Amino acid sequence: MEPFLVDPRDLEQYEKMLKTLDTSKRKSADDEALYMTCLKALSDAVSKIDIMYHHSLLNNIFSVRIWYLQRDTMVALLDLITRLAAVADQYLRECLQMLVNNFTPPIVGERNEVPPWAVSRKKDIFSYLCESLKTISDTVPLAPRMLRDIIDRSMPKLFDNKAKMISFVECMLGLDTDRMGDLIGAILLAKVVDLLTELDVNITWEDILQEEHDKGIFEMELEDLDADDDGDGFGQAGTKVWELYLKFLPN
Repeated sequence: MEPFLVDPRDLEQYEKMLKTLDTSKRKSADDEALYMTCLKALSDAVSKIDIMYHHSLLNNIFSVRIWYLQRDTMVALLDLITRLAAVADQYLRECLQMLVNNFTPPIVGERNEVPPWAVSRKKDIFSYLCESLKTISDTVPLAPRMLRDIIDRSMPKLFDNKAKMISFVECMLGLDTDRMGDLIGAILLAKVVDLLTELDVNITWEDILQEEHDKGIFEMELEDLDADDDGDGFGQAGTKVWELYLKFLPN
């Protein structure tokens, strides 16, 4: 709707909400509480959101890095995302892309590492991300196929940051493929095999000799894999295989 057709007081309130939803700047405790209130209100009004009139609002939502949010605020945001994804023919791709973008935690410092505070939150955040993707897949039949394409395009490349690669795959392998269908399970397995093959081809003899001092490293890792066979199979074991291969990559 054109600004001149809107009551100035309503427009002022909308501009205030946009400012509240802007996560580009650090928020105080009071600001985050207000942010969470806005998210909950929007969750109850998803049918009223229109991409033509609320582009800035949607951009603020889809660009959020959930790693910087408190848990309750993160839950409120993910609830909004799952509801937006269910709006017919509107925001499914953007919602899925936003969740996949958050597979990777912040990478900071000269050594491009995941900061300790993010490492401590990784398991919790990955659990919420995977649960949101499963909820969307249960609600929207098209979601697994679209998610397959998004993961295919977003998958880290061979020479990407090592921490980014590990984190992305840890989250990806946490997806419940039984619940999300054979389609997504097949693409996850194919992408893992492709990247493992690339890693294998690029491991040099010097890299292997560098690990020689760690006697029995492969035996220990394989024992860990066997111990995880009673778990989710695809996720925990797959992650350990990744970590084993990534030990040979330069930092």
